[in-house]
Order: sequence, then structure tokens, then C-alpha cells
Amino acid sequence: MIPAITAFPTPLIPAQQQGEESTAELRRLTTALAQGEDEAWSHFNRLYGPAVFRQLLALTRGDHDLAKEALQRTYLRVAKYVRPCETEAMFRAWLRTVARTALQDCWRRQRSFTDLLFRKRQEPPEMPDRTGDERLMAELDAALARLDATNRELLEAKYFLGCEVRTIADRLAITPKAVESRLTRARECLRRELLAVLQRHE
Repeated sequence: MIPAITAFPTPLIPAQQQGEESTAELRRLTTALAQGEDEAWSHFNRLYGPAVFRQLLALTRGDHDLAKEALQRTYLRVAKYVRPCETEAMFRAWLRTVARTALQDCWRRQRSFTDLLFRKRQEPPEMPDRTGDERLMAELDAALARLDATNRELLEAKYFLGCEVRTIADRLAITPKAVESRLTRARECLRRELLAVLQRHE
């Protein structure tokens, strides 16, 4: 069972101390991880979780929500692909690669969803042979209609009216960073509603 990733109660162990972990101990840990043992996951989370999260937070330039999503995907990948390992440096290098790959997946999903929002504003509805796209846009409209007014108006201003983040921030009397955070939450709400609409039509 993979632990919920919300916070890390212990600080990162200094690199020198980490390097002292014996080959046998690391092999036991990674073997137990591969077997899905809860105690091993708790130990892994304490030893490696903070460093991985800081790496992701740096790569996302401080986007806490995106870093948390990538961290969850990192843990899922570790659970699926971890194998017994005897070298600390090798394990850490592998873990960094897994984290970067998980973040790339998050970026791809985010870009695909954002592209769909922009397409609703940019693509003309009268183009031929667009039956599938028109259905998707209708489902997007249905998902938008289910959002609360604040989230819907924020998404419409950014993606359908083409307003800049600074313009929205000035209009709402908040910082651009706060607008970005609200947009992140609004997109996630819309994504959930859109998935619900799509699932009802499957």
C-alpha cells in the first residue's frame, strides 16, 4: 500500500549519512518495496520523499500542486518498477529519473487539457468532418456549465476571451501568482467534470 503524500514529518538526512547505508540494508529496503511492504514504504518516504519533492518543486518553479501530483505519480512508478538495488548512487539516480519522467507525464496531460480549452476559442465550428470534435466541445460545454460561477468565469476569461494573467489579477485585485493557483484548481475541477460527462456517454 502506497502512503498518502501530504507532508513529510522528518527532514532530509544529510548526504554523508545517507551514503553510510550499507549495501545489505539498501537491498533489503528495495526488495521490501518491490514486495509492497508498508513498513518499507514508510522508511522510503522518510529517507527519499523530501528530496524527491524538493527536486520536483524546483523543476516546476514552485508549483506546489503540480509537484505533489508528480510526486504521487513518482511513487506509483516506484511501486510498479522498483527492483532490488545494492548501490545508493544508482538507486538515487534511478529515482531522479523516475521523478522527471513522472513530471513530464503531468506536463503532457496539462498541455493536452489546456490545448482543448484553447481550441474551443480558436477553432471555427463550421469546419467539415468535425463530428468527433463537435461532440467533445459539447461535452466540454456541459462540464463548464456544472462548475461554480467563479471557476467558470476564470476559465472563460483566460482561455475563451484570451485575457492575460496580469489583466485577470488586476481585475480581481489579487497577485498573478494567486490567479495561477486559482486557474490550476479551476482546471482540475473542469477536468473532473469533463471526465464525469465522458464516462456517462461511454
